[in-house]
Amino acid sequence: MSDEQSSLQPLKAVGGRRVIKNVSLLLGGRAINAPLSLVHIWLATHLLGSHGFGLVAMMYAFARTMSDLVDFQSWQTVLKYGLHPLTVGDFSGFQRVVAFSFLLDGIGGLIGCAGGIAISLSGMTLLGWPPEIHVVGVVFCVSILFMASATPTGLLSVFNRYDLISIQGVAATIVRVIGTAALTFTGASVMALAAVWILAEVVAWATLSVMALRELMRRNLIRGLPTELWKLLPDLANGFFFRTHPGIRRFALATNLNSALALTFNHIGTLVVGAYAGPASAGYCRIASQIASGIAKPASIIQTTVYPEMARLWREHAMTRLYRLTFQVALAAGGIGTCLLIATLLAGKPLLQLYIGHSGAVQTLPVILWLLAAEVVAVWGLPLEPLLFTTNRSGAATSVRLLDCLVFFPGLVLVVRRYGLDGVGPMTLLGVTLLIGLQLFLVLRTPTLRTANGL
Repeated sequence: MSDEQSSLQPLKAVGGRRVIKNVSLLLGGRAINAPLSLVHIWLATHLLGSHGFGLVAMMYAFARTMSDLVDFQSWQTVLKYGLHPLTVGDFSGFQRVVAFSFLLDGIGGLIGCAGGIAISLSGMTLLGWPPEIHVVGVVFCVSILFMASATPTGLLSVFNRYDLISIQGVAATIVRVIGTAALTFTGASVMALAAVWILAEVVAWATLSVMALRELMRRNLIRGLPTELWKLLPDLANGFFFRTHPGIRRFALATNLNSALALTFNHIGTLVVGAYAGPASAGYCRIASQIASGIAKPASIIQTTVYPEMARLWREHAMTRLYRLTFQVALAAGGIGTCLLIATLLAGKPLLQLYIGHSGAVQTLPVILWLLAAEVVAVWGLPLEPLLFTTNRSGAATSVRLLDCLVFFPGLVLVVRRYGLDGVGPMTLLGVTLLIGLQLFLVLRTPTLRTANGL
């Protein structure tokens, strides 16, 4: 088989079977990763206590928030603008899109790191950081450089190598488990645990990047890539690149803004709780969000595999299949999420008491259930936003995110100041429900959907 044929082969599989296969691969990775994450949190909380673990969680939440603010979600750019030239054999065009995507990752990482250091130096009081982590918090911002790995993810998605994508999270968690266990012998401290988390980010970035480069080499697509990156710079300066790829600049900016707005439901809760309720509550918030997202992850990872399929169906003008896929994904993900919520209601308390003790379980379980309910609502609507982006309605999707954040963020601050940790869950559920409702409204009022309803 020629290099050209091998590079195109992943694009020719049957869509439905491919989605099922890729979901199975990612679920396999989660089956390993989830219990390892719980082991890590158990080790960390028992070595440092809820206060010490909360300090590290606060630093990580800040670093991840800064990363999300400047993340261009360039994996979507690779899929939307790189898939067609690769399919038709225009490898130079594909490499140019990949070079642009790598450039976005680099710019985002540098801006995020510099911004994180500047804010952490000048706003430690606002962030709620006690003096004991002022220096560590600044150093932790270096990890932001290694949180920008969207392009390798996009490349592995294009090549249908979800088995390799599933390895990344497992590699980072293994580093955290081994590193935290080693602290038992070397001495546990906030600085030492922070160093373990930074190392885990570096390992995850390196693992994904190396695997993506190897796939490019296997398909003879690495040759010429540095040249395309070098030629890209003047073409960006004179606007030639944007003229040959109409809409790519707007799409990249829209995905960046959408990603920045989406972070309000990810790590901002830990930041707000840490600032107003203290490190111990921030630690419990981190544990609750980690467990809730981990429980719902088997449903939410479906989104990772559905976006490439949507891009292919849209390019082929297969609208009937596109909307049928949207409905099927919502039904499958929502059904899985609902079953997991019911199982947590029945068995969550005794397992949590075994995991973090009676006192921690009392404080954490209500938050977990609220956050898990929010995750379930989110997974019922998880194909809606990819559908809006696929059908060139990124501006509408971003506007909905912005409107939701204008309601959610001030409300979160108010309820946390009044009710502490207990206010995070209900406000998150309210915010997610509003977001999914607005996205559904946009999808239902799309003319092409009404046309496809009877098909």
